[in-house]
Amino acid sequence: MTNAQFQAFIDDGGYENEEWWKGIKEEKPREPTWQEPNSPREMVSWYEAVAFCRWLSAHTEQTIRLPTEWEWQQAATGGNPDNEYLWGKEWDAARCNSVESRLNRTTPVGIYLQGATLQGVLDMAGNVWEWCLNTSDNPQCPQSVHLDDSNTQRVIRGGSWNFLIPELLRPSLRERGTTVTRLNFLGFRLAQDIP
Repeated sequence: MTNAQFQAFIDDGGYENEEWWKGIKEEKPREPTWQEPNSPREMVSWYEAVAFCRWLSAHTEQTIRLPTEWEWQQAATGGNPDNEYLWGKEWDAARCNSVESRLNRTTPVGIYLQGATLQGVLDMAGNVWEWCLNTSDNPQCPQSVHLDDSNTQRVIRGGSWNFLIPELLRPSLRERGTTVTRLNFLGFRLAQDIP
């Protein structure tokens, strides 16, 4: 999700339309840390990511949502649990934006083509952590994907530009954040249900 894509939600009154915020805590927008249109949108809470998905679903007449943790894991590994990293078994700092890049910030979405998964999915390691739909306490339970304003811990995956050791960028690593957390290394990606 880029700054430009998220800005379309803001410009369309996304924070004023109660339809996008039903059953979840309404937020007020914060400026991203980096303003480039193709940079990943960070400083977005889980609630804001869910509201964006509702807005986009209505505009596209498709079911757009955050990926579940399982879906995120499958996209990151292509279903191959033997891969330590998206591209294979060995760490390669040239394949993603991590602290070893020494940029100290996000990079435009899609520039690390060599870091793509075997299925061609980009930016699943480094740059920004990504919100997942489900709660962190019981990832196998279907009820863990409920939407509410309880400020529960939600799963985040992928690592980011400011993490010091490669192990924190493995697709198997899971972390969590409260639903109101906004950080300059936390964003989101989308999943679409197949009609």
